[in-house]
Amino acid sequence: MDVEAHLRIHAVTKICRNDSARGRAYDVGAMKQIDRSRLSLLMEREREQFVRTHPKSHEMFKRAGGSLHGGVPMNWMSKWPGPFPIFVADAQGAHFTDLDGHEYVDLCLGDTGAMTGHSPKPAVAALVEQAKQGLTFMLPTENSIWVGEELKRRFGLPYWQFALTATDANRFSIRIAREITGRPKIGFQLVLPRHGG
Repeated sequence: MDVEAHLRIHAVTKICRNDSARGRAYDVGAMKQIDRSRLSLLMEREREQFVRTHPKSHEMFKRAGGSLHGGVPMNWMSKWPGPFPIFVADAQGAHFTDLDGHEYVDLCLGDTGAMTGHSPKPAVAALVEQAKQGLTFMLPTENSIWVGEELKRRFGLPYWQFALTATDANRFSIRIAREITGRPKIGFQLVLPRHGG
């Protein structure tokens, strides 16, 4: 069985499961087949329009190819639909504007990093103030104590440790598990899909 046939069967099975869960009968034989040649033509037309309406992002993508692997800072950024990603110029709240002046509602919000919206004024003011005193010290500051005390007050857990990446968080969790159990090695099960670490 080819991949395309497998995907069709999987999609039909999923639709049938969902419909039968809702108590609806579904006639698989009545499903209309997708005209793949028409779909290819429509996709090509959309790609051409995308390139035509995003010339600055296209130019930036070409330039990025000279210094960034795949023309993007992180490899997943090349996996968006289209021949190249759009390049962001500005973001405020839940909206951003690309280099070509197109405005978007950002439903990803920085993949949770900007859940309060892009560039909230109080956060920007606090960052500017802190930047005047320095940003990365590799040593503790009084602010870190304040954050730990505030997290303790809000959530009732006695101790906190900060992590900048999912990899750090996973590494810390493994170290804590080894300390608690007294075991030099621990086992874990990797469940896909997963995010981070």
